[in-house]
Amino acid sequence: MRQAAESSSPFDKLRQDFHAWAKATGRPADFRLLLRLVLLEPGFQLALSIRLQEAAIRVPLAGRLLRRLLWYGATISTSCHIAPDSSIAGGLYLPHPTGIVIGAGTVVGAHATLFQQVTLGRRDPDRSEVPTLGDHCCISAGAKVLGGVTLGDRVTVGANAVVLSDIQAGNTAVGIPARILAATAERATGIDI
Repeated sequence: MRQAAESSSPFDKLRQDFHAWAKATGRPADFRLLLRLVLLEPGFQLALSIRLQEAAIRVPLAGRLLRRLLWYGATISTSCHIAPDSSIAGGLYLPHPTGIVIGAGTVVGAHATLFQQVTLGRRDPDRSEVPTLGDHCCISAGAKVLGGVTLGDRVTVGANAVVLSDIQAGNTAVGIPARILAATAERATGIDI
């Protein structure tokens, strides 16, 4: 998953982000929507900033400084802290981008949805273990995914849940600490529990 996220160009990822927003809003992916998102939608502006930072690092000599300036501007203007060395695949959808924290080294798969106040990062400041999210994950408002956990594809984390252990693909986790909802575990595995 990390290799797929890093192999796409920032502009390919931005195109995927744009199409994710078009799908989520139910509007055609045209120039009018693009203009609206760039000018009026803070979540898309944050995704655009992430992609511009990814492109800026490729500029010879001044890339690191340019990326840092873009990162600082995005951090101040959105109240979000997205570490520059996190890996975020295309199709990112941030409907309410306030207070989102994505720690250094975190991997976010394709077509992820992150709501306000989501934290993806370390559980212990002395350990460098960070989360890895699969494709099509949805992390609801206020949820925390902490430590070296892996969320499979199509995992949903409920609002304010605290995920401290791995979650297999197709499941929904809720609560503190997060637990798997039985109905989703049954659908994901195809067996009764």
